[in-house]
Amino acid sequence: MLKNMLLVMLGGGMGAVGREALMLVVPDLPGGSEAAIFVANLTAALLIGMTVGLASKGGIIGPGGKLLIATGMMGGLSTFSSFVWGADNMLADPGSRVRGLLFIGTSMVLGFLLVQLGLWSGQRLIARRRLAENRIQ
Repeated sequence: MLKNMLLVMLGGGMGAVGREALMLVVPDLPGGSEAAIFVANLTAALLIGMTVGLASKGGIIGPGGKLLIATGMMGGLSTFSSFVWGADNMLADPGSRVRGLLFIGTSMVLGFLLVQLGLWSGQRLIARRRLAENRIQ
């Protein structure tokens, strides 16, 4: 149990550093910093899907790697609280309400689609690996 917690803690720290790097690199849009939040959350959605896909039965990522990457790193990279804070700031400003609703809707729909794409990609890589192993034998 302690090993698992350490893996999540290490991954979470790495993900948080990645998020901060994105906050510094992704330019703010007029009226707020939701662009960096948007990029961080969508990147994490794709990568968590891929990680889980690669950790599927017979995959190349084991339970420890899944904890490190999916739970820790992607948990540290994505941030629900920043997402809600950015959305709240936009919705509180009458001139930004439509943009706020678009931010929420687009984040949710694209996030879901990117998780699905990541899962599909990871599982496809595993299937290719199995096929190559069967050809060698």
